[in-house]
Amino acid sequence: MTRLIPRLAIAAAAVLAVTVLGGWAVPAAAAPAAQAPAAKPPTSNRDAVVQIYLTRHGETILNKLKLVQGWSDAPLTEEGVAVATRVGENLGAEVGRIDRAYSADMVRHYETATLMLQGAGSRLEVARDEGLRELNFGGWEGAKQSAMQGALFGYFDQHGLDFTLENMTDAIVATNPVPALPAEDCDDVSARMRDSLDAIAKDAAKHRDDKVLVVSSGLSISCLLVDLGAGDRLPDNGIANGAVNLLTYQAGAWTVETVNDTHYASQQ
Repeated sequence: MTRLIPRLAIAAAAVLAVTVLGGWAVPAAAAPAAQAPAAKPPTSNRDAVVQIYLTRHGETILNKLKLVQGWSDAPLTEEGVAVATRVGENLGAEVGRIDRAYSADMVRHYETATLMLQGAGSRLEVARDEGLRELNFGGWEGAKQSAMQGALFGYFDQHGLDFTLENMTDAIVATNPVPALPAEDCDDVSARMRDSLDAIAKDAAKHRDDKVLVVSSGLSISCLLVDLGAGDRLPDNGIANGAVNLLTYQAGAWTVETVNDTHYASQQ
């Protein structure tokens, strides 16, 4: 079973620090797909190692307003812009050239990835992938943090459940106030995240692109890390805005190298 989440931390893990603070804003229409970076000649070396710098987007306006934010969307705050730029600067200085860049298809993810590349001095374009989106909260989208938090606490108490990430997302589905707007659970999210990242990593390995930036959201990253066997390494207060999680991919296998690395976001 996944590591238990302390009762007093569930609000932060479920609402504050794991990006459930969004609004019922309609996501902006997806921009035309970005041109992929110039491809290198394919190689048959299936043992190539690909490093994925999986990063949570910067703080958004809806994060600041403490509203549930999943498939709803908002641009970054000034602090979010500053953090995204700083993470890019520090990442570029430490790891060198980024070969490819991807983000979820929403404003906050694309904006974060673009600012990171600018900070790193890269001229890459960001390719958008809807499989990298945050968990869909269904009828909770745009609700106040406190409203969803209260419903989740009530559900856990009623059913005597342990506070795990999987149980939390199950409770979001079960307490969804608008069933006509289906919510996702952790299995749903990790499955589409794995599909997208497998495709990204396989194509990068084929073209010998060994460093790839991917920008997603807090809960989607957390569910993926649980699926990859790193759930016990998740922080109690969730994945931080701008935190980097380093994954390596080789011959179809994933390894989680670091979780919630916030040092790139610090002033240096």
